[in-house]
Amino acid sequence: MKNTIIIVLVLLGIYWLFDHTAPLPLNHASFGLYNHGVHRIIGVVFLAVAAFFTWKWKSKS
Repeated sequence: MKNTIIIVLVLLGIYWLFDHTAPLPLNHASFGLYNHGVHRIIGVVFLAVAAFFTWKWKSKS
């Protein structure tokens, strides 16, 4: 289960880092976020959370 959470967070982070357009879900137009910097920040946050969980869960085992 932990690996699944980390994989999902990494995939979300990568998805938000790239410039996704209208055919993809959660695109810029659907949120009204035309500032690409906001998407990059969200992507970095997802990746940072995934790294934190990986570090935290590996330190316990």
